[in-house]
Amino acid sequence: MDAQQKARLPAPIRPRPDRRAGRDVRVAHAFFLRKAPWPWRRALSAGLSLFAVIALGALFHRPADGLVAAIGAFTGIYATDLPPSRLAVKLAAVGAGLSASFGLGMWASFNPLAATAALAVVGAVATYLSAALSMAPPGPFFFVMAAAIASGQARGGHALAGAALVLAGAAVAWTLSMLLAVAWRTARSGHASRLHRMTPRRVARTLRRQLHVRHPAVVAALRMAVGLVLSSAAAQALHSPRGYWTAVGCAATLAGMTVMGTLHRAIQRALGSVVGVALAGAILYAHPTSMELAILLFALQTAAELLIPKNYGLAVIFITPLAILIAEAGQTGLSAPAILQARLWDTLLGCAIALALRLLWRAPRGA
Repeated sequence: MDAQQKARLPAPIRPRPDRRAGRDVRVAHAFFLRKAPWPWRRALSAGLSLFAVIALGALFHRPADGLVAAIGAFTGIYATDLPPSRLAVKLAAVGAGLSASFGLGMWASFNPLAATAALAVVGAVATYLSAALSMAPPGPFFFVMAAAIASGQARGGHALAGAALVLAGAAVAWTLSMLLAVAWRTARSGHASRLHRMTPRRVARTLRRQLHVRHPAVVAALRMAVGLVLSSAAAQALHSPRGYWTAVGCAATLAGMTVMGTLHRAIQRALGSVVGVALAGAILYAHPTSMELAILLFALQTAAELLIPKNYGLAVIFITPLAILIAEAGQTGLSAPAILQARLWDTLLGCAIALALRLLWRAPRGA
């Protein structure tokens, strides 16, 4: 090709740098409000599920059982815009997973080492499945939270009874979420995860294909397991009265997909927890009745789910008192100030451990 022919060729197109991407990697981005639609259907599914379970416990004069079943009511949080048939399968799997996680955590609560091992197993399995199948947020978090709360609440070893209560709460959430999905008539979204676009055989094939040590899903699962072990060990070494909050804080922070995302999560979780603990203190000092608690949890859950797409830190302000009320309202042995102090410091410790682990443990190149 001579010089004249080369001159007639079009100039190569050089991609322009995405300036918006530069803003996404700044630390200050943790304080921004994202332009995202309000997820009303998901928020109502989550809020109504929690309200119904707590209200049923109050009506049958079994408020403590209602609080345990509320763990299963978190199934409603996973109600995304899927066709009803796919949504039914997804929510059934989530409910069964939450029940199994809680049952395993309760079964292992007799011994700190066993509880730590159970928590690591739940975290690793839930993280691998969520990452390998491209499961939408909140991904593995609530499975870890279910196991963590159960491991810190020894109930005489009645793991099957606890798992059954969680499964009953999940059944209530499944029913309400499906009714709302049909009534809403917006379940035709094409944003289905990989899990919902596959047959069971293809799902199993995908999981087997990705099960190697260099795959990002396996790296994330191992990192979650190590983080939960370190968090539990640190809480035990410090003799924390509610050490499971350290693991919960660690799991929430490790949910960030990138190093900067993990840093954002750590900042947002820490600052949101400070304000959330103050809000939880006000609620605890008010001593709400069981039905008042159901209404409060509905408001907190709905507000949290609406705010998560906008800014996770704002959502944590409402998530923190919600989690404290569910985990602590039926327990004795600690005063409200002691509960709040333990919750805050354990959360900050878990965030710090997760951030350090994420900075030190990167996925291998080419994974």
